[in-house]
Amino acid sequence: MYKDIISYSLASWTTHEHFITVAKKVWTERMSTQEGCLSREINTNKDGGYTDIVCRSDKAAADKANEAMASAPAEWFACYDMSSIKTINVKGVASFPSN
Repeated sequence: MYKDIISYSLASWTTHEHFITVAKKVWTERMSTQEGCLSREINTNKDGGYTDIVCRSDKAAADKANEAMASAPAEWFACYDMSSIKTINVKGVASFPSN
């Protein structure tokens, strides 16, 4: 499994509720239909920012999805403080289920 871990802040005019509404729409209409896109988890940080964990089947699926997201609706991009976005990519090497 390949994961994108994305940290960011919302644009000053974007409310949490509006962001979640737009994020759900983008997930339903775009991300969930992309080959190899398995899940997206949105988390809030103690500093008020957000961190997403987007799981994909492999790096090739992530690269293809990232290219497709470049044409996402302007409404989506307007939610973000674009200068705050930081991404790291990780590949899972082991997973231990909870008991």
